[in-house]
Amino acid sequence: MSKPILAIYYATETGNSETLARQAHERAVAEGQADAIVANISTLKPADLVSKQLALFVVSTWGDGEPPSDGCDFFYDLEKAQLDLSGLRYSVLGLGDRDYSDFNGFARKLDERLTALGAKALLPRAEADLDYEDTYNEWIGQALPLISEAVTAS
Repeated sequence: MSKPILAIYYATETGNSETLARQAHERAVAEGQADAIVANISTLKPADLVSKQLALFVVSTWGDGEPPSDGCDFFYDLEKAQLDLSGLRYSVLGLGDRDYSDFNGFARKLDERLTALGAKALLPRAEADLDYEDTYNEWIGQALPLISEAVTAS
């Protein structure tokens, strides 16, 4: 049986989430997750998650707690979907701005919806403000060892 593929998805308006997702991918590959992929969430359909075992989501929030434009279709479809995601282990990193009332709203809604569909969080959602480097480094530093454990256990 082949080891599970780590899927790293990003949703971004300004490019920061994509940059961090690509850094996460580079680090995952360097640490032995050769079967890692990185993709814009716009390429993903909610039903695709049924076959996934490991996923990281690096997403920004736009406007009043909404997904960025490249994440809208995916998220609105996910909200309506009735799927069994019990085979998925995931983690969400949200990028936001505390000056907005619904800080990291999209990251929170995505995390809650994945859980409602049966997916299991590898670790609690991380929420970063405009200065996101420390939060990202802590999050990816915790997520990758947990992913390695999940791959080894499979």
